[in-house]
Amino acid sequence: MSARASVLFPVLGLFAVAVTLGAGHVCARLAFANGVNVLTAATFRSICAALLLALLLRLRRTAVLPLPTEFRGMALLGLLIAAQTVLVQLAVSLMPVTFAILFFYTYPFFTGLAAALLGDERFTWRLGLALAAAFAGLALVLGVGAQPPHPAGLAAAIGAALAFAGAVVLTPKLAPGLAAPLRTFYMVATTAAIFLAVAAATRNVAPPDSSSGWLGLAGLGVLYAAGITGLFLLLPLLGPVRSSVVLNLEPVAVAVIAWAALGEALTPAQLIGALVVIAAVIFFQGTAPSRVAR
Repeated sequence: MSARASVLFPVLGLFAVAVTLGAGHVCARLAFANGVNVLTAATFRSICAALLLALLLRLRRTAVLPLPTEFRGMALLGLLIAAQTVLVQLAVSLMPVTFAILFFYTYPFFTGLAAALLGDERFTWRLGLALAAAFAGLALVLGVGAQPPHPAGLAAAIGAALAFAGAVVLTPKLAPGLAAPLRTFYMVATTAAIFLAVAAATRNVAPPDSSSGWLGLAGLGVLYAAGITGLFLLLPLLGPVRSSVVLNLEPVAVAVIAWAALGEALTPAQLIGALVVIAAVIFFQGTAPSRVAR
């Protein structure tokens, strides 16, 4: 396989991941509109992801017990994913959802910065330009206004971005000896265990109150499970920086799917923003990653 093809197929796979996760967000809207609360959705989707990976490991005849010595690192990643989920929802509760999503999508910048500080990849002008263009495009796609964001909401969104960037950057480092499916299973199983414990302790579970809500919740569970599994299986093939740049397409996918499935309008500014994001992703993917010489 040529070097170009070895990059193209994982990039296309991550594009599919972005669309899948975006569709999951649209399903979440349907679930939230029909009685489901955030804790219920977070618990259900993380359980679905753990079950999907458990099935994959079963088919591969890979044992999950006894726990390897690297499990503590995977538990840390699961904690980061849980923290990211909670902080995003806190940001949404304090300021408009468009602001929360936009500032959460600073995580590609933090991913690139962390990779540079750890000596994995250089933070090049091409990466900086692509991230700046993608961020500007996302502001158009999300329809963010000029009003200042809520300080605590901004801090929560940035905290979520840092948590997710940490999970993306640290995944290949904390357990390099574990196969990606097993490594991802331990991570999402930890996230599921955290949310299950919180749900049991607070008894704050709100099932859907209609068939539409059940459909939305089921769609969220299946699509999140497929998307998060695909992300962390493809991550070792492209590296954290390339992967994060491609995932800028997720909010674009949400807008397009909401337009097609829910009839939400797409303004000319949103269409221009979507094209800017797509162009930024293509612009950056056109070069090989700048690895730091060892």
